[in-house]
Amino acid sequence: MGETTREGSKIPPPRRSDHGSDPGKPIFPGEEKDHDPSRRSFLIRMVLMTASASLLTGGYAWLWEPRHLEIKQVELKLPGFPKAFEGLRVVQFSDAHLGFHTGVEQMEKLAETIREQQPDLICFTGDMVEREAEPMRECIPVLASMQAKYGKYAVLGNHDYRGRQQNEVEAMFHEAGFTLLRNSHALIRQGNSSMAIVGLDDALTGWPNPLEAMKGLDDSVWKLLLMHEPDYADIAAPFGFGLQLSGHSHGGQVRFPWIGALTTPRGSHKYIQGLYYTTERHMPVYVNRGFGMTQLPIRFLCRPELTVFELKG
Repeated sequence: MGETTREGSKIPPPRRSDHGSDPGKPIFPGEEKDHDPSRRSFLIRMVLMTASASLLTGGYAWLWEPRHLEIKQVELKLPGFPKAFEGLRVVQFSDAHLGFHTGVEQMEKLAETIREQQPDLICFTGDMVEREAEPMRECIPVLASMQAKYGKYAVLGNHDYRGRQQNEVEAMFHEAGFTLLRNSHALIRQGNSSMAIVGLDDALTGWPNPLEAMKGLDDSVWKLLLMHEPDYADIAAPFGFGLQLSGHSHGGQVRFPWIGALTTPRGSHKYIQGLYYTTERHMPVYVNRGFGMTQLPIRFLCRPELTVFELKG
């Protein structure tokens, strides 16, 4: 969640991935805004808004809801899903935003919950850190403790680029035993059958390229896509993915009855939380509400989420 790099950053504006569209046009147009927590104006606004929200909700949005993880059980029947993987348990978590009111203590509790789910596959869909890579370092042993039969995979989000330390984040993922996919894929096998985990670079600050990510894959291989921004699903659908898992939106982080999310960042205006299907090819895309927070240390009617999928054909 959040869209921008630090003021003065040299990172170029996002461009469309290499699949025949205008390479100079942003994937998700919009004005860049810097929500750097180190800036005095942001801190003042954060304190005022947090104080107001806390008074209105009696501390619920600040103290209770952000620390009460919801485990969502989702059974999906997917056309063409390989029979050898019938009942595959995929655990998805997203948007930890380490360094912004989330640290090793919260991650230890998350890791314990993940172990209880007995996952076959673990997927992380971006924004491990809020800005700087260093807060991730003390969490490496916790991330390393997460285990699954077919391994654990991750992609980067826009906040992983924000401090311009994405290479350090990538190195720590590898140290923790995660396979970080940046326009690449990995095959998992069961007997003579296989399926692909495909990961794309971030759409706001990186360079997603589905063609590069699927290079060498047979068309008949069933493909699970990990992509931070959920609205990318409309671009991804024609490439034949069986399911897209995303985060980024935090579900809005603050929601109200009958209104829904007050605001969501670029890249998650259409797909905000839960399960959707794209118009073209009817590709399912699931949006996880995220584990951490950004911009403001509150959640309201939008609990942090761990998603446990059971995939069937």
